[in-house]
This record gives sequence, C-alpha cells and structure tokens, in this order.
Amino acid sequence: MRPFPHSGSKSFPASCLGVCALLMGAVVCESGCAVVGSKASQNPPPAQNIGVTVTASSESALLGNQLTFSATLTNTSDSTVSWSVGGVAGGTATAGTITSAGVYTAPARLPVPASVQITATSHADAARSASVTITVLSDVSVTIAPGAAAVELGATRPFVASVSSAGHPDKTVLWSVSGVACPLACGSVDAGGNYTAPQILPAPANVTLTARSVADGAKQASVTVNVTSNFALQLSVPATVAPGAVATFTATLTPAAGSNPSAALVWALAGAGCNGAACGTLTVVTIRGAGGSATAVTASYTAPLTSPNPDSIVVTVTPQADPGKAAQQSFAIQGGAGGGGVTLTVSPGTATRAINHRITLTAQVSGTANTGVNWNVNGFAVGNTGVGQVCVVGSNPCQAVSGGNVLQVDYVAPGAPPAMNPVAVQAVSAADGTKSASAQITIINHVQVSVLPGSVSLAPLGVQLFAATVLGTDNQNVVWQIQGATCAAGSCGSITNSGVYTAPGTAPAPDALQVVALSSEDSSQMGIANVAISTGLNIATLHPASVYAGAANGFTLRVNGSGFAPSGSAAGGSILLIAGTARTTTCTATDVCVAPVTAADVALAGSVSVQLQNPDNSRSNAVALVVAPPNVADEVIALRAGAPEVAGKDIVVVEPTTAGVSVPGADVDLNVAALGVFSAANNACTLGGNPVALTRPATGVAAADICLFSQSGLDASMTFTVSGPGDLAVIGKQPLGLGIIRLTLQVPATAAPSARTLFIQNTNLDKTAASGTLWVN
Repeated sequence: MRPFPHSGSKSFPASCLGVCALLMGAVVCESGCAVVGSKASQNPPPAQNIGVTVTASSESALLGNQLTFSATLTNTSDSTVSWSVGGVAGGTATAGTITSAGVYTAPARLPVPASVQITATSHADAARSASVTITVLSDVSVTIAPGAAAVELGATRPFVASVSSAGHPDKTVLWSVSGVACPLACGSVDAGGNYTAPQILPAPANVTLTARSVADGAKQASVTVNVTSNFALQLSVPATVAPGAVATFTATLTPAAGSNPSAALVWALAGAGCNGAACGTLTVVTIRGAGGSATAVTASYTAPLTSPNPDSIVVTVTPQADPGKAAQQSFAIQGGAGGGGVTLTVSPGTATRAINHRITLTAQVSGTANTGVNWNVNGFAVGNTGVGQVCVVGSNPCQAVSGGNVLQVDYVAPGAPPAMNPVAVQAVSAADGTKSASAQITIINHVQVSVLPGSVSLAPLGVQLFAATVLGTDNQNVVWQIQGATCAAGSCGSITNSGVYTAPGTAPAPDALQVVALSSEDSSQMGIANVAISTGLNIATLHPASVYAGAANGFTLRVNGSGFAPSGSAAGGSILLIAGTARTTTCTATDVCVAPVTAADVALAGSVSVQLQNPDNSRSNAVALVVAPPNVADEVIALRAGAPEVAGKDIVVVEPTTAGVSVPGADVDLNVAALGVFSAANNACTLGGNPVALTRPATGVAAADICLFSQSGLDASMTFTVSGPGDLAVIGKQPLGLGIIRLTLQVPATAAPSARTLFIQNTNLDKTAASGTLWVN
C-alpha cells in the first residue's frame, strides 16, 4: 500500500486507530470519532431525565394532624419542588393542605374516599413529578351528657356533645331527634343541643337524641330522653244544678315547674240516666291565666230541662297534653219548681269585650211560673253610656229593653273602659227580687289577637299549625300573613287561611320570620308568632316514605329537604346514603335528590336509614324508610245505609314505590285509564267508559276476554284479581302493546250477580283498584 503523503497529512487519536478508513478521498471514523479541521474530538454524553422521589413520615394521618413529606431529585442542580394535594396546588380544606416545605395537614373532616394523593413536581421540569398516597384516619368518638334523662312536657333541657380524638378534627356535631312519634310529636333539638319536649305526651313516651360527628359521619352517640308528664289538672263544678239552669265549670291546669304542656282540654258529659244532649250542654267560655303559669278554662253548662233518673252526671275533662290525666267530677240535677224556690242563672257567666262591642246574654228562671227578669248594669237599670247598655237583641243603634219579660238581651260595651271594671250585668227575678244572677264582663280598649304557639323552630319544608284567638269580640276571623326582612315570592314559606304554615325549602337570610294574624274586623290589631328556619343540611320528606317488604324490583327514592349540593356543582353533588351505603345520586336542586333503592334493601320488614352527605362531609338527619310487612289477606269492611261506619278498624297503607318519580296527578303507574271488551275473532280491543258486562253461562263455565289500558303500561308480570267470593278467576294474561293488556276471565254459572272491582298489583307490591268496572249479570 502506498503511504500517505506528508503534505496535508491528518493525525488521529490512538483510540481511533483501526476504525478509520479512506473512502473516496475522505476520512471516515467509527465509534464516535470525527474529523474537525485538523483535529478529531469525542461527542458529549446524551442528557439524562430528572428523577423525583417522594417519601413520607407515615402512610396515614389522623384528622387534623400533620405529616412531613420530602422530595429527592436527581440529574438536576435545582432541588426545588411544588407540592399539591389531589391535583390542587397547596391542597384544599376537603382533602388537606400542604406547605411549600412539604408539611401536610390532614382535613378536619374525613374525606370521601379517605385516601389522598400527595404530589411533588420538579421546578426545573414540570413534567417530572412523583406521588404517594396516604390514608386519612379517624379515631373520633362522641359522647353526650347527661346520659338518659327525663324532660317534662314542653320543657327545654340542654345536652352537651363531646368529640374526642388524638387528632384535631372538626368538633361540630349535628343534632337530631328520632322516635315512633317523629317528626310531628317527638319534640325538637336545636343546633346547640337544646332539646324541647313536645307539648303533648308521645306514645311511647321516649325519644332518641343523637349527636353525629361532622368530622366523621359514621361516629355518633345517642341517649334516650323520657318525656314526663307531671302537670296537675283540677276541676271545679257545683254539687247540684237546677233543671234548665246554667252553671259555670272551671278546669285549672297547673304545669310542672319550667314546663309548657298543651293547655287544650276536651270536655264530656255522661250519666247513667242520660246520653248526649239529654245530659245538658257545655260551651267553653274563656281561657285565662290563673296565676303563675296555671291556665283556667271556664265552661258554661246548661242543665237539661228535666232531671235524668238517676240524676247524677259526670263531667270529664281530658287534657290533650296527657289523656291519662283526665279529671272527673260528678254533680246532680236537682231543685227547680217545688224544689227550693226560685233559681236564676245568666250565661255566659264571664266574658271580655272591646269597647262598643256587644255580647248576647241569656237568663233562665226556674222554680216559679213568673219567669220575668229586670236587667241592670252595675246597679243602673238597663245601664247607660258610661257602663254599657242592655239592648234588644240585634238592635243597632241600641234599643233599650223595656218590661220585665225579656230573657235574652244584648249587652253593648261603653266607648271607654269604665272605672268599675269588670262590669256586672245583672238579671233580677221579677217573682222574687232577692234572687238574681249576673255576668261579669271585662271591658278592654280594643280587640287583642294572640297566636299559639308563640315561637317555633322548623326545618325547611316543616309544617306547623297556628291558632289565633281574638279577645273582645265574637268575630274570631283573622287574616294570616308572613313577615320577614327578606320575605318575597314565597321565600319565607306559605300559610293557609286556616293557619297551616309550611316552611320554605331553603332557609331565608336572615332565617327568622314572623307569622302574623290580623283581626278581620280591626286590621290594626295583630298577634305574632316567631319562627326560625334551620339553615343546616336537612331531610324533610321521603317519597315513598313507606313500602311493603319483599318488593321484587328496585325503585327510585326522592328526598326533599334543604342544604343539598346540586349535582354538577364545582365541589360535587350530595350523596344519598341508604342503609349506610353511598348510592349514585342526582340532585336537581338544593331541595331535591333522587337515588336508587334495591330489592335487597327492602327484603325484610323494619326500617332503612336514609341520610344525605354533602361534599364537605357534613351529614343530614337520619330518616327512616319504613318497610312494612305485606298483608297476608285482605279484609272486607261491610257498610250499609243503616250502618254507614265501623269503629275499631286500623287501616295501614304504604305509599307506591313510584312516588319517588311520580308527578302530580299521576302518582301510581297502575292507574287504569280505560277498560273494555276484547274480540279474539278480529284481535281488537274496544275501550269504553262503562262497566264491562260478564254474562254467566247457563251451566258450567265460560271464558270472557277484556282489555285494559294504562298510560304507564301494564304487563303480564303483574297480578290481576277480581273482587268477590273467589268465583271469578283470571286464567290468561297477554300484552297487546301500547300499555294495553288482554285478560281472560273464567266465569262460572254460579257466579254471584254484582258489581266487581279489578285489582292490579306489580312486583313491587304496589296495588291499585278499578272499582265497579266489571258487572256480573
């Protein structure tokens, strides 16, 4: 081989020798060698990716506690990282927060799910990061003090809930009260744990007070509260009442200290010698304070004109607060003509009237043929403008009574309260001037309106009946209104003409409002009840609220209440927990959510807990979906013209499972829209509005085809039966499409001629009836 010439020669590193060749006058080197100018150099190594590694001081953290995380980076001189929790820089209150130094603070409320991802991202290359997953743990325990306690009717008792933990959880609790008498008659508890017992004794007389941890909704404590009834009821009646006379009976209800039982009383008369009106009549006249917290109720009793035999009558006063504490007194109907001289009464015996208002008074005289009376007011014959006047009934202006034979008069109050108040309107016997009776009339400046209950706290959509009393007039009509700082367009709820108030679905801001009753005759006079609407997460109603056990298919449960988080919101929607299990939930608004209930949930009779959880892990009150045992047999209650009612029958009915998805006017998917005759010859269904006639054969049995239609559809999986003694049977079911089904009935010659009802039941045990749609002739 010819040697390289010296002129223009190239030199190569030793490492390149043996791997270079002269090709077409050019020098080519392998293995990373290259010729540049007169020198050969080696390529730099390729750049390596940044590595990130995250370590934690523990794999879990208690609520509110801290963990320290560290990040190690390789292949970079920039060791700075940014920290995030669940993909959010710095974290959130729900998942926990982390500082730039990697100090993570667990949330105060248990997240769902309880696992949290912590990520460190390289500052030098944001595409390079590393993550670890830790678990947020809860060791929360809840206790309530005092334990089991007794609370008197209408009284308020504070309870204190304590949340214990080695961490730092949110120590807020949600209070709720539950029991057989709930939600209407078991009392209430406010956000501070102050329980107010109902004014009427529930049955059974105990409720459960529950404090549920906001930090961990699975942790709660409950205590039993016994509602006690220790008020006193005294009844005062005269020992004897003359036939036809009017007497005053007084019942005084004295509450136990600090309590507030219902003051409503029910009066009744009974006697061995009389029934109903034959025992006389009772009319409640006044309800007034009797000193302290006692309430006196006065009733005017009018004795029968003829004494019963035996003449003893028992008056019974039953308190609504506790019917078991009824009071009884007996009295006798004695005296009258030939029995002790003249007897005279005036009714009502007491009353209150506003100035210029009138009241009708009636005098009754017995024991003499001369029943005439002379009237005076505070000693002034027929009264005057200063003390009020005795007038002819209905006369306006007042026509003064003349003569001594007028037993019924109007007393018209003066234009201002007199110095001697109350006034005495007296009737003096014309036959015996020593015998008289009077009515005590209190005069007030204007009518006065009072509303009961005076204050109440309600959950959104809660219902409360208010009652108004107008003192000083016979006109008890009022106009109900709702007032509040932000009440407009139904935002504070609604109230009916009869005083039934329904709270709004969402508490207004501020959440305090007033229910007002205006006197119909004097709109300047009003009574006010204070109402507070709770602002927390709350379930008010379930639809359905009760179902039969053994429903073969699942159904949709609709929950109404307040404080719900709508689905699709930034923080996420509310979740319904059914029997403690989260279900796929759709919340279309802040007051309505729906979720599925499975057949397994309602397989057994009892109750299923329903609760709602918001994205911040707060939970609502727990409400029971009642699962009732199905009827083993239907009972027929026979009514007729001579006996149109039957006592002692308890009818238990559950809601249809379709109540969760129904709309007004179409609550049951089994509604029969039409029924008619089916022709097998031309496969045609003729739907009509008249009962379908089923003709009995002369002998044996015959088949009859009918068809029926429902907008929501009927199918062969449903059970179809016909009322009666079991003489008609459904022997065939055939779907015809479009919600129509064909039924083949077997009609025997022995079938009883009568109108029949067609019953339809689906696999969820919902049942409906098409009454009078079939006629056997």
